[in-house]
Amino acid sequence: MTLRKIAMIMLCCAAAAGCKEEILHEPVEKGQGAPGEVSNVQVVNANGKVEVSYTLPKYQGLAYVKAVYEVGPGIRREVKASYYTNRMVLDGFGDTLEHKVELYAYNKGEEASRPVTVTVKPLVAPIVLTYRNMRVVATFGGINIQATNNFRFPLVIMPMMDTTGGGAYSPLDNIYTEDSLINKNIRGLDTVPTKFAFTIRDRFLNYTDTLYATLKPIFEQMLDRISFTSVKLPTDAVFVYSTNQEMMWDGRAASGWPSAFTDESAGGPVSFTMNLGKQTILSRIKFFPYQEIGAQYYIRGNVRFFEIYGSNAPASDGSWGSWTKLINGEVIKPSGQPYGTETSSDQQYAVAGWEFDFPPGLPPYKYLRFKMLKTWQGHYGFSISQIKLWGASL
Repeated sequence: MTLRKIAMIMLCCAAAAGCKEEILHEPVEKGQGAPGEVSNVQVVNANGKVEVSYTLPKYQGLAYVKAVYEVGPGIRREVKASYYTNRMVLDGFGDTLEHKVELYAYNKGEEASRPVTVTVKPLVAPIVLTYRNMRVVATFGGINIQATNNFRFPLVIMPMMDTTGGGAYSPLDNIYTEDSLINKNIRGLDTVPTKFAFTIRDRFLNYTDTLYATLKPIFEQMLDRISFTSVKLPTDAVFVYSTNQEMMWDGRAASGWPSAFTDESAGGPVSFTMNLGKQTILSRIKFFPYQEIGAQYYIRGNVRFFEIYGSNAPASDGSWGSWTKLINGEVIKPSGQPYGTETSSDQQYAVAGWEFDFPPGLPPYKYLRFKMLKTWQGHYGFSISQIKLWGASL
């Protein structure tokens, strides 16, 4: 066989393969005639979305139903649902206006029915509900943002700061969350009155209005752990497994073993006491929990409910009369999931440290006493990996 014949054969094969590929990409069925329309369309308006149900046409080659609608001027969305179901969810709405939705039935040959048009009117979008209850205040070293996100809707809080004083806002780090309870701090800000702005965005690029506030962060610095010492009061907790309370501020990496443990058989709330070394105006505290097997934090002896007290002249017998309550605290799991179930957001929060602010305006204290009311397991013996404190020493 000559080279010319071989080349001709290869060319023909390539052409045949190309034709075959083109045919495979065409609809499987053609010329069956467009299906009938969906009927009996029912609409349930919900927050930021709409649930649509319908009766499918009686058509053997039905493939899917498609909804076409606009969530804003010129912003078009499409949602498809297979013929195995008779309902779909239309999302992406950021307002409560009326929107026209066209429903098409498609066959396997990609032929469409005539449209059925319905009017929908979504309820208030989740990001708007979160925006309405968002509260922003000055805190130690920065600002604090709190809000509820009852639908656990993925959203982005976009904080901005007027860095020039002339209304030119620059973005701070965005806060990405789908937590039901939002409590975020932005630290490292100068302690001067500053203009801030806050807006919320969702994944559909809907935006809320902007909240403006002038806030003055409160001065603080991390306290020197070298000056901390233990105070042994007669009624304080017993530490076990060759651990002691000094391990809670020894500067180790906050993670697993070794960590400070108290007796798990305790029959009621237990306490421990520490000397800060000098009188201090306290701003905040972080608890770093013990990392249990499986990288879980909201289980067993890790702290859940607690109280913190301050004193400058504690009674030596361990009684509470000389102590003033400063914090009544609860560790909140951001996801709200039940015991034993933790999301990545929950675990990130634990690794960063469970943080609590002391009320502003407190007098200075030299001694702190912690009363552990209940652990995540519901017992009283607790475990803590590390403690860090911030404030201003006198």
